[in-house]
Amino acid sequence: MKSLFRFIFLLTVFLMTACGGHQVKKITANKEPVQLEFLSPKFETESIFNELIHEFELQHPTVKIHQVVVPEGMTVLKTRIARGDIPDIFITYPIEQDYLIRAEKGYLLDLTHEDFIQNIDPNVQNRYLVNGKMYGIALTQNAVGVLYNKDQFRELHLSIPKTWDEFIAVMEKLKTAGKTPLLMPNKDASKTSVFNLNLVANQINNQYWSQDSFSLLKDPRWREISEKTVKSLSFVQPNSFQDDYFAVNRKFANGEGAMYVMGTWVLPEIEKNKPRFQYGIFPFPATNQPNQNKVLGGVDIGLAISSDTKHPKEAKEFLAFLTKKDIAQRLSDYEGSISTVKGVKVNKEQLRLLNEEITQGKSVNWPNHYWSGGTAAESDFRKYSSQFYYDKNIDSYLINLENMFNHYKDSNRR
Repeated sequence: MKSLFRFIFLLTVFLMTACGGHQVKKITANKEPVQLEFLSPKFETESIFNELIHEFELQHPTVKIHQVVVPEGMTVLKTRIARGDIPDIFITYPIEQDYLIRAEKGYLLDLTHEDFIQNIDPNVQNRYLVNGKMYGIALTQNAVGVLYNKDQFRELHLSIPKTWDEFIAVMEKLKTAGKTPLLMPNKDASKTSVFNLNLVANQINNQYWSQDSFSLLKDPRWREISEKTVKSLSFVQPNSFQDDYFAVNRKFANGEGAMYVMGTWVLPEIEKNKPRFQYGIFPFPATNQPNQNKVLGGVDIGLAISSDTKHPKEAKEFLAFLTKKDIAQRLSDYEGSISTVKGVKVNKEQLRLLNEEITQGKSVNWPNHYWSGGTAAESDFRKYSSQFYYDKNIDSYLINLENMFNHYKDSNRR
């Protein structure tokens, strides 16, 4: 009788354990994965990030990341933060006012002591410091240069210009030979302003933006910047104000222009159009002092996590994944920007000249990162620059910029 009772007891325990284990597995299998939203303005990297996200999800089956790529993404981000609809992960740039305000007001998750920070070049990563803490990570740096058609340069026996006067002389020779010297996406204010930001960065130092008020109309440096811009516009393609960024990318890839001033982020777009000629990128010769010319650039893909995210652990795991050397190498090889992750090599031949300048310390950060007004000031600068490119009225342009900079400086003091 005791043996029978013991058998029944053990059988009951076995069945309960088996059912319980099955139930646990069933619950685990039915568990909804963690959902993270990743907001980006960078359509150039949408496909590579989709690949990396897929790989991350295979390694983390309980996490799903939805990449959202939108035009004017930084303006969209600002609007969403204002209404309390903050994505879990998003692009953010150090130094600029929007980042500083978000860090100081507690919108961003503190990443200071995360192990993956150690994977990043501290010279770049430290730009994210705010009151001794870091609220973002730098994955890549961009750099602006002059894309050029090597075949056309060889045909006309042209050398890479090292000074502004040489740059103009090269464009004169190209124009005389019946070529289109310079392509500009003048329909697209957000991209065409890259050209004159090069000139601003090389002639106006970063300390300039900390002054209490601005007087651009009487400043010979601003007039020189404007005159150089007007001169360059005499060499651009016909109907340039009908060409946006994508149209110009196609035209350059089709050999319809000899040069194109743009950032390294453009390389995937050029390659999509399958150019049938050799092309390279040389440093923009902004002044007539070759040793003083600097490559414009800054953090390109920098990421932050919302302090309101419901899934900080998983969001951090994604950032840690992206800072792995092999993952960062794939991103750099695809996009063309220079990786900030230690040990990642610059493999694209087109980047060689720019990378040489940057490694020698001949680079300068984006001036707009220092502006009071942040994203709003950048938007206004692009608007006024676009109008200036069209009407070429230097005085009106400088007055507009002067009023704009003073307005945002005054607003920042209130």
